[in-house]
Amino acid sequence: MGYGGRGMAARIRRAAGMCLLAAILPLSGCDDTDGIDTRDRAAAIEAARSFEQAYVDRDFEAACEAGTKRLLHSLGADTVAECIEIYDVPPRRTYSYSRVSIGEALEVPSFGRHPAGIGLRATIERGQPDPFSYHTALRLVPGANGTWLVDQAAHLIAVDDSDAEGTDAERRTLADRTDAKAVRAALESE
Repeated sequence: MGYGGRGMAARIRRAAGMCLLAAILPLSGCDDTDGIDTRDRAAAIEAARSFEQAYVDRDFEAACEAGTKRLLHSLGADTVAECIEIYDVPPRRTYSYSRVSIGEALEVPSFGRHPAGIGLRATIERGQPDPFSYHTALRLVPGANGTWLVDQAAHLIAVDDSDAEGTDAERRTLADRTDAKAVRAALESE
């Protein structure tokens, strides 16, 4: 693709390998208080970071492959190729830098058509010419061969990003909450 797709695909494969190790070598007695195994937590965080970084890097093949069929369908795509077509449009502008950060992992129960999984807050910060940050709540679920896949993405709108009406107002209040409250609330409203 010309945007470092092989590097991103390699990172996603490494994250998948970590997940496989987590499935084979569970740590007994080392669960965190919320029930997420330490290795699962680390693997899910890395999968979420790789997913968001793929979008920042415009590696839409890697990003689309990191999602479940449910996520693709929610985007209006039936295949990875269709997902790539949806996102592969010329960018409106380029930024001096973009940084991806991932918040704490927490257990999220099943909701609607989404299975139980791990919820995370992902933040993308962009630099000049028009600095901004945006936050997304991600639901990750176990995939094939020990991988973690993004099953749901719900945007959290920062206070200065929107007007104060309707869904935007609800999302604005979510963005102001702690990671756990914001992620749970967003993943249970979409």
